[in-house]
Amino acid sequence: MQKHRITKLTRGLRLALAVGAVAATSTPAVFAQEGADNTEVIEIRGIRASQKENINTKRFSDSVVDAITAEDIGKFPDKNVAESLSRIPGITIDRDFGEGQGVTIRGVQPDQNLTLLNGQAVGTAQWFVLSDATRNFNFEILASEMVAGLEVYKSSQADLDEGALGGTVILRTRKPLDLDANTSQVSIEGQYSDNAETTDPSLSGLYSWKNDDGTFGLLVSASFQQRTVQRETNEDFGWFGPSIPRIDPLIEAPQGASERGAIPWGMGSALFKQDRKRKGFDITGQWLVTDDLDLSLHYMSSVMEADNVNSNLIGIPFRGVAFLGTDTNPGTVSNGIVDSLAVTGVPNRPGWARHIAYDNIYRDGSEMSTEVLDLEGTYTMKNGELHFQLGTTSGEGTNNDFFTEFWVTPDDERASFDFYNPGGTNPYIDFVSASPWLANPGDEMWLGGIFDQQNSTEDKEDYLQFDYSHFVEWGAINEIKSGMKFRDRSFSQQRYRTDLANLAPTGEGSLGPASDFWSGDMVNVSHSQTNGVAASYFMPDKDLMYSALYNVSECNEGNAGSLCRNSNVFLKDASFDIEESITALYTMAKFSTDDLRGNIGIRYVETDSTSNGFDLNSGQDVAYDSEYKEWLPSANIAYNLSEDVILRFAAARVITRPAPFQLAPAVNLTPETSSGSAGNPALNPLTANQFEAGVEWYFDSASLASITFFRKDISDFIFTKTVAKEINGQQINQLSTPENGGKTALEGFEFQLQHAFENGFGGYFNYTYTDLDDAEIDEAAPVLDDDGNIIGATLTSRMVSFPNTSKNSFNVGVYYETDQYSARLNYNYRSEYFIAQAEIGTQYRDEQAQLDAQFSWQFNDNVTFKAEALNLTDEIWENYYVRESDGARLGGTQSANGRRLFVGASMSF
Repeated sequence: MQKHRITKLTRGLRLALAVGAVAATSTPAVFAQEGADNTEVIEIRGIRASQKENINTKRFSDSVVDAITAEDIGKFPDKNVAESLSRIPGITIDRDFGEGQGVTIRGVQPDQNLTLLNGQAVGTAQWFVLSDATRNFNFEILASEMVAGLEVYKSSQADLDEGALGGTVILRTRKPLDLDANTSQVSIEGQYSDNAETTDPSLSGLYSWKNDDGTFGLLVSASFQQRTVQRETNEDFGWFGPSIPRIDPLIEAPQGASERGAIPWGMGSALFKQDRKRKGFDITGQWLVTDDLDLSLHYMSSVMEADNVNSNLIGIPFRGVAFLGTDTNPGTVSNGIVDSLAVTGVPNRPGWARHIAYDNIYRDGSEMSTEVLDLEGTYTMKNGELHFQLGTTSGEGTNNDFFTEFWVTPDDERASFDFYNPGGTNPYIDFVSASPWLANPGDEMWLGGIFDQQNSTEDKEDYLQFDYSHFVEWGAINEIKSGMKFRDRSFSQQRYRTDLANLAPTGEGSLGPASDFWSGDMVNVSHSQTNGVAASYFMPDKDLMYSALYNVSECNEGNAGSLCRNSNVFLKDASFDIEESITALYTMAKFSTDDLRGNIGIRYVETDSTSNGFDLNSGQDVAYDSEYKEWLPSANIAYNLSEDVILRFAAARVITRPAPFQLAPAVNLTPETSSGSAGNPALNPLTANQFEAGVEWYFDSASLASITFFRKDISDFIFTKTVAKEINGQQINQLSTPENGGKTALEGFEFQLQHAFENGFGGYFNYTYTDLDDAEIDEAAPVLDDDGNIIGATLTSRMVSFPNTSKNSFNVGVYYETDQYSARLNYNYRSEYFIAQAEIGTQYRDEQAQLDAQFSWQFNDNVTFKAEALNLTDEIWENYYVRESDGARLGGTQSANGRRLFVGASMSF
């Protein structure tokens, strides 16, 4: 059979390359053992061994593929799979909480890529209530010890699930019949986080058994990780003015505010603390029923508990700008940007113009979990192979949100702060010099905002897939592969809230002054990495505030108009349910000659979806139906220019569906910070025609030089627009909504170089350049009269960009390896990228870089000691705005997650 002959040839080439590498150098650790059939098995371990396997996967693939392989059982290259992916050309990641989360591929944001586990989707949820439901895999849930390897398909092919614009990541777990009987591995580790100044444990283990005949086996792995997360943030809540006359809708007649200069609505000094626990189990049973029938049943469970508290002292400098006529210090303005301002309580300021808030949000009991149950079978026939998978996966998130907020009275002269913005790009607030009472509060602040909220989300998919490979000898064509797949997927969110009616923000009618709730503890934020000023302020007692909420009597007809409690109210506007039914059919031909190989095929997809939710305007339940069909052709060609040089070409049409929340007729609001997000059921799926061509030179067994050019012509791309809007009587200054952006083109190239020297040293470098055409969209702009009232609208055009696309990214690493020791140093970088379109201009994430180091000592054949350091340079992430009117850069949010250090040992038997 042609396929079997090709498979044997491929295996022979891989073994020859591996044996040749061993002969060329004596530095990697090499172990020989005798199998039951007296066949010598060569096992190569270490960095070089995994890189050789990665290169071979890329070399012999028909498509444009990069791979990562575990050095050994339980020894994936990084603590987090996303961190390892960031070493691959064209891949960048988000680290908002100090650990890799979303994966961006060739400038395409995470929820427009696919991550599959053994070829199938994974239901994913979030622990964070402000994280909207997306399709992207959350890498925080998966212990890297459970992963044997992965491939990243950057080009599409007909037998892969549709839905990826940038690329498809396929994670692979191990099977027991591939391992020796009674294989076991245990790792134990301690992690030190310098921001939190704590050390946390992690533990993982694997055991694999199979019978003497090698026909039945069972593999069990488990992991536990505890991590203390602490993040300091100098935070902004949206910029306004001077081009926006009505920069606060509560001000009926802004006193020249449009001429005072741009300023943030609010700035916060925030401290985020989280106790994170992750528990995972992975169980696989495999049964070789006959020589031709292989069955496996896989179960995976992962749960991450995330108890956390976020403390944020917020100054609202805009409220000072609006009343400059009565302030003692009018501040200074340069280039239309306020660069200094003293804000204090003044006698004539109205009650709604409170200028300092203090939020504490407690999320005890929040968690996210994922389960996968998958049955897979392969039946080999004389001229073909039948493969099937059926299973179910679900992700559930539970977000508990106990929110408390203190306010100052606007006429209290003791309540003050100084706003600074040196150079117009580094805004911060100094509370310390102006408000010493923050260390010993009295009645300067009042508990005037409180609610207890529970949010539950679920992402569930049931699937059934059949694939049949028919082996033929039709000239160059050696295989015809066809298949079908049926998926039913649902996304849902339900939110309940307990809050108080008729609660006054300050004074009488509030729950009391800060002195009634002070725990005696302090919140200390050093801001050593951000541009904020060190702050110290009182920590309230959570239990006292919780009791204050639930001691208020329930609302009824007898107490209408007075302070009362509404308990466990279902929030329709934040709840939704989306149902999808997807049918896919495909056929693909594989071909191979002496120098030419590849595949060409077509995939047909039908998608039926219903978005159920609540319409804020009509006050009614609504349902939006959507149906679309797509033909998705693809071709991948590899041509051997010589024995070591391969020329590649790929072309395809791809589709990406909007994220679940993007389609939801719902809102996620955070009124306390005047922010939120809203869905858009009218969104169209994104489509693209993509092309790439490249050349790869394999100049040694563990060495590679390659360059690949790519282009994506995108239609209906989705971007985020941030606007100010009144919802349910509440003003939301930063409401993020998704919109389709017409057509754009994304193109660029990837270069990578990798080489292992004879003396134990090795290195790698890759660089990706991505050029994105801004797209022009039409939108309605309001026409205002002299008093700031809307009297009409005009159609204007605006240029928007594609989110998450960094123009430049690179990764460079060096390593040294002997039989006993290995050391690796890695540095990666990505340039700034677009986040959202705000009313004042464009919001960006600034450039990011990270330096990591690893060291291991193989004490003997069974025990390895290891150490790792992440974010050695203590980098931060920063968001900023570019003003629409003149391109001036305005400062924004900065967050510091700190360094992480790991020390541990791995034992295998």
